Amino acid sequence: MRLFKKNISQTNLPDKAANGIANGILQSQRWFANNLDGLTKKWKQKQQWFFLMGVCLIFGGLSITAIVNSFQQSTNSKVVVPKAISIPKPIPNNVSPYLITEEEFRQVQKYKQQYPNLIKERPGLFDSLTLIEQSYYSQKSK
Repeated sequence: MRLFKKNISQTNLPDKAANGIANGILQSQRWFANNLDGLTKKWKQKQQWFFLMGVCLIFGGLSITAIVNSFQQSTNSKVVVPKAISIPKPIPNNVSPYLITEEEFRQVQKYKQQYPNLIKERPGLFDSLTLIEQSYYSQKSK
């Protein structure tokens, strides 16, 4: 019989996810490098140089195209236009001085009488109802 439970440390989920993503990227890079090495192992140095220049031209050209396109403004761009802000109307001054009315107070008491086991079944609701009653009593005492 164990008196004390083993303290299980919880691993940090974001760190675990980041490590998994990083390991996946490294594995795919290693796989690509190994396959490319096997493909170009028998090539002469001049062939490897031409292949390298071709790859640089293709990816360099795509990068330059992406940069240039980001600075060009398209004619059919969707511009976000903000909507006008509506100003709320003032609250009328004929508001009752009591925040909790007698009718609401009676409803709370009636509800507590209907459900006597409320403190066991729904303790959060019971606490809220008690808070409403306390606020009502504090309003009356002022």
